Amino acid sequence: MRCVLSIMVLFACLSVKAQHADSTHTADELHNIKLATTLSLIPGGGQIYNGKYWKAPVFWAGIGGTAYYYGQLNTQFKSYESVLQFIIDNPNYTTRAELESAAPEIFNAIPSPFYQTSVNGVAQEAIGYMEQLRSQREYTLFGILGIYLLGILDANIDAHLHDFDVNDDLSISPQLTQKQYFAGNESTVQAPGLSLTLSLP
Repeated sequence: MRCVLSIMVLFACLSVKAQHADSTHTADELHNIKLATTLSLIPGGGQIYNGKYWKAPVFWAGIGGTAYYYGQLNTQFKSYESVLQFIIDNPNYTTRAELESAAPEIFNAIPSPFYQTSVNGVAQEAIGYMEQLRSQREYTLFGILGIYLLGILDANIDAHLHDFDVNDDLSISPQLTQKQYFAGNESTVQAPGLSLTLSLP
């Protein structure tokens, strides 16, 4: 549902931009930095507004892939949490074999097997796995936030550079020249030199 809503908002932004482009104003006059930054709150929105359409799928893939990885880590975390909760709820079991026999569906869902044979050993292993997965989840959240903020920053910078003159006529061309210098007694000497020509549009 969220994806559909985001796509609808992006298409609405594109249609508004197209309507403005058909007006008598130029694109430079219509380009709004604040609007580009605001639209970038929806991943890819600012990039589409700036005309950098190829960047939007890059940010979508970055956020989507990182979010998927977070979901996988969260599922693994819950599988070890289920094992630990089962041990707490059933204090009469003393070995790993008894635990696996009593709840095979729980132990089949864990990504990495337990190596300890006692219940306390299994519990300690489960806690260790959970701590590792918790740290990885936090890093993944920072990754999602980083990609999101990078998208906002990218849209803002592109909006600022939208009116920057990159005309091919604006260039500096070096040229080798020869100049004449007076050497006294009204005689001249030619010497090589270097000149830079700045061409403005």
